[in-house]
Amino acid sequence: MKEFRRNEQFMKKILNIAFWIVLLFYAYLLIETVFFARDAKRSVNLVPFDMITDKGLTLNVWGNILMFIPLGLYAANFLKKFNFWKALWVVIGASLGIEVLQYIFKRGVSDIDDLLLNTMGGLIGIFIYLIFKTMFKSKERVHSAISVLSLVIGIPVFLL
Repeated sequence: MKEFRRNEQFMKKILNIAFWIVLLFYAYLLIETVFFARDAKRSVNLVPFDMITDKGLTLNVWGNILMFIPLGLYAANFLKKFNFWKALWVVIGASLGIEVLQYIFKRGVSDIDDLLLNTMGGLIGIFIYLIFKTMFKSKERVHSAISVLSLVIGIPVFLL
């Protein structure tokens, strides 16, 4: 019984380390994608759905959604006591902050569609958190589930 607890504690430590490694990789990937993989230009699009109606459901549209799913999941996970609106405001604030910084540093187009799509991705992440919260009940188990999910998704993305 004592050895089982020791192994369980060891696995929790490994999962926690993996969680932080994948989180840091996600932050790096997000920063690289939204700032350094962009042309040096400055423009603003404040017309909602302009890019989507003009170009359709492109890789850019899906990328904006997919890149912010983890942010919604992590934002909800880091709140001491889960609050849907606080988690959503973290996502919106991060997305808005990115768009403003892109404009300031001339790193692509600051686009209202990006803000909307990023928020949609963050919402999906928050809903995944809520599903985990319902399934696993305790915050510790939810954190472990997010760690495993981060590894399962993060390792293949890292290898690409």
